[in-house]
Amino acid sequence: MTLDILIVSQQKRMMMTKSIKVRILNALLIVDIGIILFCILAGQRDWFINSQIGFFSSLAVILASLYSYRKMVEQSVASGAVISSNEDLLEKIEDPHGVYDENESQEAILEETVEEDKKITTLEAFKKSKAFISFYRLGAYLLLALGFLYLQSNHILHIPSYLFAIALPPAIIAIMFFWQSKNTKESL
Repeated sequence: MTLDILIVSQQKRMMMTKSIKVRILNALLIVDIGIILFCILAGQRDWFINSQIGFFSSLAVILASLYSYRKMVEQSVASGAVISSNEDLLEKIEDPHGVYDENESQEAILEETVEEDKKITTLEAFKKSKAFISFYRLGAYLLLALGFLYLQSNHILHIPSYLFAIALPPAIIAIMFFWQSKNTKESL
């Protein structure tokens, strides 16, 4: 019976995740259409170019960051790095290397811990910092920098419109996540 409840709650959570993605994309699309209409009606070509380059490069950075963080969490769950119960969590925090376990001697555990720390290679360190050094994020930041350099080199950079457009996607996504968490708390 508890397995059925767990499966149903997991399905509800997945549906909520899909619905928040759709809501975020709809909100971003509506705001971008509003910016386009404003720029067309006001006749501001520089505002249009700056806002679109800033908006999409900022959106690329955010989506790449969310994607890389999601992959990092999935890999942590798959490798067993995420602990499910509170007792296991407390035990892992208090004794991360198992020094105080009663089964093995303390010296053997200490030696194993030192050997494990020494064995970390560059490849393993790169894998552990995958969310920090994600090719998606690096590409998105490169897009942001190239967009800025394009605007600067063509002498059409308009700082207020560019900064406004860069700030919009994070603000919209933060508001949508806040509303989703608020709605989730109210439904519980």
